[in-house]
Amino acid sequence: MIEIIAQALAPIVFVTALGWCAGRWRVMPAEASKILAAFVVTFALPISLFLAAAKTRPEQILNLPYVATLATGLIGIWLLGLALGRVRGGHNWREATLRGITVAFPNMAYCGPPVLLAAVGPSALLAVIVGNLIVTLVIIPLSLVLLSSGGAAQALAKAVRQPLVLLPLLGLACALLGLRPPALLVAATDEIGRAAGGVALFTLGLILASIRPSFDRDILGNLLLKNLLQPLVLLGMGLALGLHGELLQQVFLLGLLPSATAAPSLAMAQGVYAEEAARSVLFSTLLAIPGIALGIVLAASL
Repeated sequence: MIEIIAQALAPIVFVTALGWCAGRWRVMPAEASKILAAFVVTFALPISLFLAAAKTRPEQILNLPYVATLATGLIGIWLLGLALGRVRGGHNWREATLRGITVAFPNMAYCGPPVLLAAVGPSALLAVIVGNLIVTLVIIPLSLVLLSSGGAAQALAKAVRQPLVLLPLLGLACALLGLRPPALLVAATDEIGRAAGGVALFTLGLILASIRPSFDRDILGNLLLKNLLQPLVLLGMGLALGLHGELLQQVFLLGLLPSATAAPSLAMAQGVYAEEAARSVLFSTLLAIPGIALGIVLAASL
């Protein structure tokens, strides 16, 4: 179990620390974090999600109880984080929207495979793929509408044209139509897709180097929503909809993953809530270490 946790979290700790050192020692200027965040959100992450979606089998996406469980745990927590940020947190709509993304978006792409593969097996990658599709096809477009200053219809049309929404949508269409991306296309795009995780972690370190990682009531609320409530909602919804065995284990462990490093990148690209998102990801990752260990033990009995 210690080896599983170490393999999952070591890359996060190392690359984030590397970015922090680069910023702290002024190897790279703080302004570089905006450029790197734009690279992740506009290029690397959309390509990575397109490839993952296109490789999914249609029957995996059409498992309605499974998809409904993940949708409830992800979209429900996003809505709750947004509402609490707007009503109780004193944030404007843009800040509340980014808070919702921070507490609802697990680090599926980079923490998910090491933890889920070791604890459940190869089938667990389904949770990573479906979970990312829900985030990029539902949460991200709605968030971009709320982050836009224009009308809802115009904002939605603009959101759909964003690479972070359009490419996963194209990947989903390929999967449902049974079309597999050509080997040459995969070979040409795989390297930049792989860069998403490392660059997002490095960017997180750069952001943290320029801020004080303080702990306050806002961060505490984010941790309660992400690290405690989300796995409980996923577990409860899975039981209610009749999931069992590996499928139930997958959704529960997915909720225990820390906040995604893409959240501060998106916040930095939008120019709002970047510091709070970065601090939330830092503390969420630290809290996830014992949470994942306990979760693996509990998942074995499901």
